[in-house]
Parts: sequence; C-alpha cells; structure tokens
Amino acid sequence: MTDSAPLILLIEDEEDLRDAVATLLEMEGYRVAQCIHGEDAWSWLASHPRPDLVLLDLMMPVMNGQAFLARLSQERMLEGVPIIVLSGSPFHPPGAVAYLRKPVAVADLMEVVRRFLPSSGEGPEGPPTS
Repeated sequence: MTDSAPLILLIEDEEDLRDAVATLLEMEGYRVAQCIHGEDAWSWLASHPRPDLVLLDLMMPVMNGQAFLARLSQERMLEGVPIIVLSGSPFHPPGAVAYLRKPVAVADLMEVVRRFLPSSGEGPEGPPTS
C-alpha cells in the first residue's frame, strides 16, 4: 500500500468490528486510520492529513457519532468528505451521505465505500502488474 492510497477514517468503539472492517478495507487497497470515539477522532484530525472518507458509528462513549457530526458541521470541517454511518441505531443523521445498519454485509459495505471512494487497485500484495 502506498501513501497515495485513499485514506479512510474509521470511528468505531467495538474493537473486533473496527479491526475486521479495517482489515477488509486494507485488503482492498485503502489506508485506514482507526479511532474509538468522536473525541479520539477529533484529536486525530488535528494532527493528521484530511481523510478521503469517514466511516462513523453513532453509538459510542465520550463523543457519539451525532455529536461528532454536529461539531464537524459547526466548525465546517471535512466539507466535501463523504461520511458513511455504520450503526445499529435506526437514526439517520444529517450530514451523512449513506447509512448502513449493523450488522452490515461485507458486499454492502464495499459497494458503498467504492461508490464514494474508488480503490487504489492495490491489494495486500501491492499494485497489480501486467
């Protein structure tokens, strides 16, 4: 994977789910930054490059997904960056381009991610060769 691969910010408090989603995305050629709640993500954003896409859980401790979205909106941060909500909550918050209800099927997740963020074409073995 290269530094030019699209960067996804994954904000999810359930460690097993976060690790599984991150591994899946990395296998598809994406770079993934993992945060455990909204406040953690806010700190990450202050010192890292702007992500190309955000995957956001709604129900988390410290700062939940709704509060994170509200703060992004107030501070006009990440405008133009697609935010996809992954949640067990039936609430569809404003500011998200897509909503996937947990448990989410791998095919559904990848379809939505690819709709907003084309893969670099790189898998775990590196770029394709001819």
